[in-house]
Amino acid sequence: MENKPRHVNRIAIKATPEQVWQAITDPNKTSKFWYNCSIRSNWEIGSSFELWNPEEKKLADGIILEMAPPHKLVMSWQFPAFPDTASESPSRITWEIESHSELNGVTLVSVVHDEIEKATNTAKILEMGLPIVLSGLKTLLETGSTLTSE
Repeated sequence: MENKPRHVNRIAIKATPEQVWQAITDPNKTSKFWYNCSIRSNWEIGSSFELWNPEEKKLADGIILEMAPPHKLVMSWQFPAFPDTASESPSRITWEIESHSELNGVTLVSVVHDEIEKATNTAKILEMGLPIVLSGLKTLLETGSTLTSE
């Protein structure tokens, strides 16, 4: 088996898988933890999604590749808004959301970013950004507050 590059981020959140799923698919929630960006999609396999900032600039987009609410979401990913990433091939983000086997009320969230061989600039952005997104998600779901004061 070939080892291809990928980034894996994991976090435990005191919330249900349903609450996590709702937060990552609801634009009113994503705007509170995903760098103030709202996600827009009809959430059907094969449909597109877009990530928009408050100035109505589309920063990221892709296709919903696989869905198993509230446990798995797979999407292609591109950053058309940035000169260094606009022409890169799509990469892939996989959200895995599972109840912790021993801690009641705790959900383990894993985000895997792969297919990055032809998206090295995208990979650099997400390597730095996804830990902040996950920390923001945890803060929002556990406290109702945002990670930053912005």
